Amino acid sequence: MRTEDTIQLRRGGDRRKSSGSFYTPQSITDYLVRRTLHPLAGTASASEILHLRIVDPAMGSAAFLVSACRYLARAYEQALIRDGDCLPDDIDDRDRAEFRRHIAQQCLYGVDLNPTAVQLARLSLWLATLAADKPLTFLDHHLLVGDSLLGASLIDIARQPPARGSRSRTPSPHPPLFDERDLEPSLAHVVSERKWLAETADDKLEVVREKEQRLDRLLRDDRWKRLADLWCACWMWPHRETTPEPAVFSALHDAIASGHGALSKPVAERLLAQAEAVSSSRRFFHWMLEFPELYFDASGRALPNPGFDTVIGNPPWDMLRADSGNDREQIRPDNALTRRFIRDSGVYRFQGNGHTNRYQLFVERAMGLVRKGGRIGLVLPSGITTDHGSAALRRRLLQYHDVDTLAGFDNRQAIFPIHRSVRFVLCTATAGTPTRQMQCRFGIQDSTVLDGIPDEGHPAAAYPITLTLSLIARVSGEQMTIPDLRTTIDLQIIERIVHRFPRLADASGWAAKFGRELNATDDRRHFHIRGAGLPVLEGKHIDPFVVHMARSANRITEKAAAGILPRAEFKRARLAYRDVASSTNRVSLIAAVLPANVVTTHSLFCLKTLLPEADQNFLCGMLNSYVANYLVRQVMTTHLGSTTVEDLRIPKPPGDSSTFRTIVALAQSLSHTPSEVDMARLQALAAKEYMLTLDEFRHIVGTFPLIPEAQRAAALEEFSR
Repeated sequence: MRTEDTIQLRRGGDRRKSSGSFYTPQSITDYLVRRTLHPLAGTASASEILHLRIVDPAMGSAAFLVSACRYLARAYEQALIRDGDCLPDDIDDRDRAEFRRHIAQQCLYGVDLNPTAVQLARLSLWLATLAADKPLTFLDHHLLVGDSLLGASLIDIARQPPARGSRSRTPSPHPPLFDERDLEPSLAHVVSERKWLAETADDKLEVVREKEQRLDRLLRDDRWKRLADLWCACWMWPHRETTPEPAVFSALHDAIASGHGALSKPVAERLLAQAEAVSSSRRFFHWMLEFPELYFDASGRALPNPGFDTVIGNPPWDMLRADSGNDREQIRPDNALTRRFIRDSGVYRFQGNGHTNRYQLFVERAMGLVRKGGRIGLVLPSGITTDHGSAALRRRLLQYHDVDTLAGFDNRQAIFPIHRSVRFVLCTATAGTPTRQMQCRFGIQDSTVLDGIPDEGHPAAAYPITLTLSLIARVSGEQMTIPDLRTTIDLQIIERIVHRFPRLADASGWAAKFGRELNATDDRRHFHIRGAGLPVLEGKHIDPFVVHMARSANRITEKAAAGILPRAEFKRARLAYRDVASSTNRVSLIAAVLPANVVTTHSLFCLKTLLPEADQNFLCGMLNSYVANYLVRQVMTTHLGSTTVEDLRIPKPPGDSSTFRTIVALAQSLSHTPSEVDMARLQALAAKEYMLTLDEFRHIVGTFPLIPEAQRAAALEEFSR
């Protein structure tokens, strides 16, 4: 008796959102494909186009690859006509479908952690060919399941894992495990087979089946992948104290390579089975071995300029936390092991010391996958342009890749299902040379405006801002934060200010340094509710100029505070500002002078430099000004770290000047008695210290729409006097 098939409909939930990956609007997908691929395909011959290799390392259902397929097929058709191989009237829809089929089979690569996404990607590309009368195009050798971020190159394998507990990022002094000549015969065979898979027409079902069988044989016989899996598994061994030491790893390598080794067969089999279990659960992906034709020639020798011609896509943006509990973490339940691999293995070299966002890893992976002269086109959160944790990555990107366009978006129209205050960017770059002139457009809210931007060129209407590395360095120093400048007047203001005034932390300026005091979580055991002791202030306890002591519920004894803060900085008054902020708030930089005998948590940054009270009040006035808030909004996300504020340009007038004394007096007055008249006067004086014109100040004031119009008008009126 046959059981009837049933279909169950289940609510999809927020899997894509929780994993930090989202559906990308077609206008964004097509724009990024056009701008990334045109420099490579715009004037290429038909043969050159078929030799391009495009990869999306987090492809999902292949939206970017489908767009690339269509774009390259059109470029291929135009090349045939341009080269005189055919006339426009010779090409019909059937031919165009065949062009797309060739592009899909030969040019496009993709990887995703989700097996279902890979199946959908294969189906999407088949549908894009519109070849319903032909079998499903064989794409199994190009569209693969795996974790793009967890894998090893042959260089990684050759240097051996360091000893248990080591955090070395440099090659091991141990002799190499194998000679490069050992690789050449096996790699030559693999490259030859994969070339046949890519170039053999699969119009018949029996050809598709033969391809499946030949690919399956390649996968079964690949001892190099087994070795790479073992190497990665040693970094992610479930119990660190039982992780194989280098000598054991070497013996296991011998067991894989020859079937013999220093370990007894039962011990070797047990350890290799454990490594295989780790590999299977983690889905390690070794790019050099999975796609060897991108790295080795038909003889198995290393190519002189290996890698993909283009890396493109919208990778996940989620934080790499062990406790996030989203669907992606259910696939990989112990993120602590992933973080250990990223931090200790040496595979990643340009990640910050704080929490890692997966997009940062994908950017570094993309830079490693693309060949010199190749192109990168990625959708990324704006943290790539501003975050302190992305500074090393950003420097690497700008100094070794020519970033030609940067299109910045505000999410106010909910382009992605995330908070409306989040910003993101579309970045295109060429690998191998430093950034020269970066054409930028920030503040886009409607993605359809991209449809009107041409495939090539940088018209001023499309990209009104031109940034250079030297200007970026002057704005933000070693952080290389890319300012979010919307108009040419923004660029003029920034250029003049960075030339005229020193950084807040510079010795030629205020030499002011900021830092945190207590941590609300780590030091909570010392807190008690009300009663005797020093008030514990948080960021929410200050407004511009004003400290709300009565709002503090926690206290700490002076003895405990002195034990945590041995310099007893809490015994003096000091300037402080809020860490958590947003460029879309009423104001972003909120500062006040704290009284003596209070302590603060990590949500406040306090002045560490010993400055006179008058200097601190002057700086308080300047930090709360429209101009300083405007400047900081160009380089911030949702936090204001000490480096960001210390890099601000703050004028330093003589201490006996009338402007200095007046701003000090106004700041002191505003800390006790808020007054719109005093605030307007202070704002006008601060703008004059920056030597702004009336039009420039009017422009700056206009960037604060949440401040009542009457208050902004009063500041402008004071400035005009």
